[in-house]
Amino acid sequence: LARVRVGGARDLGAAEDSAMHLDTLQFSDWARFWVQVIGELRMGVKLKKVNYSRTPIEYELTPYEILMDDIRSRRYTLRKVDGAIPQSVKKDAHAMILEFIRSRPPLRKASERKLPPRRREVTPREQLLASIQVGRQLRPTPYSRRLCEYSVLSTYSLLQNESSK
Repeated sequence: LARVRVGGARDLGAAEDSAMHLDTLQFSDWARFWVQVIGELRMGVKLKKVNYSRTPIEYELTPYEILMDDIRSRRYTLRKVDGAIPQSVKKDAHAMILEFIRSRPPLRKASERKLPPRRREVTPREQLLASIQVGRQLRPTPYSRRLCEYSVLSTYSLLQNESSK
């Protein structure tokens, strides 16, 4: 592991810890070095144990959480808001809704409405039984014709053989 080759052999020896020499290594050097390390690990090289503690994870607050934090810590003073909607606005909205409803054509009574008859859906069981009842027509095969032709020809050839004797 002490040597990394680029063109010729370069001895990293004591300069291995130097950041300057590490920066000068090219991608191919690092790739070759990585292959060597993995090869040695496969051969059974033991790595020394290192005490490692995770750094705490930092979370970023959403804008809503930032605002709520500011309100809780009383960095801002909130003004009172009159939440009451004026009566005229309420009446106007109510009147607009009623006007829209009245402008629509009136609905007929349910007893006057006639629906088409409900379609009967065929269950998979019924489909299977129906397909069994219908059955399949057998397709004629050319084999049966050949068999007939063969028997006729063989009979004809037998008759010729007997007549030639």
